[in-house]
Amino acid sequence: MGFAKICKQGTPISLALLFALAMTVFVYANGVNGINGANTVDDEYENGIVTPQEPIVEEPLWNDDMIADRNPTRRVQHVTLRGVFPDIQPAFGPAYEALNEHISTAASAMIENALRLRARTVTFSYEVHATVDVVSIVMNASIAAVTTRETVKSINFSPRTGELLNLEEAMGFNVAPLAERILTEWMRDNPERYYSALTAPLSSFYLTETRLVFLFDEFQISTVAGSPGRLELTRAHIMALPPIAPAQYKILEDVYNIKMVPVGVIARYMGYNAQSQLYLSPRRVHIWRDDTRAHLMMTLILGENSYDWEGNFQRPLEAAPILYNGRTLIPITFFDQIMPRTTYHVDEYGYIHFLAYRSR
Repeated sequence: MGFAKICKQGTPISLALLFALAMTVFVYANGVNGINGANTVDDEYENGIVTPQEPIVEEPLWNDDMIADRNPTRRVQHVTLRGVFPDIQPAFGPAYEALNEHISTAASAMIENALRLRARTVTFSYEVHATVDVVSIVMNASIAAVTTRETVKSINFSPRTGELLNLEEAMGFNVAPLAERILTEWMRDNPERYYSALTAPLSSFYLTETRLVFLFDEFQISTVAGSPGRLELTRAHIMALPPIAPAQYKILEDVYNIKMVPVGVIARYMGYNAQSQLYLSPRRVHIWRDDTRAHLMMTLILGENSYDWEGNFQRPLEAAPILYNGRTLIPITFFDQIMPRTTYHVDEYGYIHFLAYRSR
């Protein structure tokens, strides 16, 4: 009688315990946080059970068996042909014939150049540089006439499809304008070493995993010794800034619709330091190169249509800096003036894309 009474009184408690036990078994049988054992990201971080994933390493699709040496025809009119140029093998895939046509076209252009120069011989050679995304074949020709002239052409293509790639397709939009600005600076800073008789095209280039290299014919960009010129960029130093949304900048309609952009954000991404002193009167922004402010480059003052350059003299701005949503905005053309290794463009949605080359 006493036992029955105890059981009767304890029934609600027993049922609750049994229910809790059943749910515990169900949860652990089907996963800690879900029926299929799939945890949310937040739960994983909270429970400390995040399993690090191994990085996906893509293997190059290109290998040395996909190319061979091809001997040119021994003679074209009065020009003797020597050396070798590349021949893509069927092992590459269906695009091998089309690529060989492009190689033949490049070789023919070099031979035609030799004929115009009334050369005696043309000696071909080539080199291959392959990354996961781009295969670059660099074709060289040494044209011996009265003097010897070195010429170069490159063929860049996708190892997946065999389609030809130009610089924009291989490296992204705005890289060509950036390289042109660096090339102009390079030649201006080294007038005793380099000269340019023609506007140098950026059509011949090759890629490695670490470098972007532009190659130029003699008399386009050359050393005083007469060898072909080259411009090497470290790929890790090509910095794409996060796009600046229309809400982050302001257009001054009364100043031919110039775009006013946040100076601090852009300067920091480019490797500079920037500090706003909005508590001073007048408010100002300092920009410098290192962490100690030992090399103070410039000071911008809100409302003043100029900026101090290294404390020596003032340079004009196209519009005075303004304060907008708590940030100091300056004309976008300011970056053309002080940061020559910088390019930018505005996409169809109004986002501004900056590209910079940071050499240190």
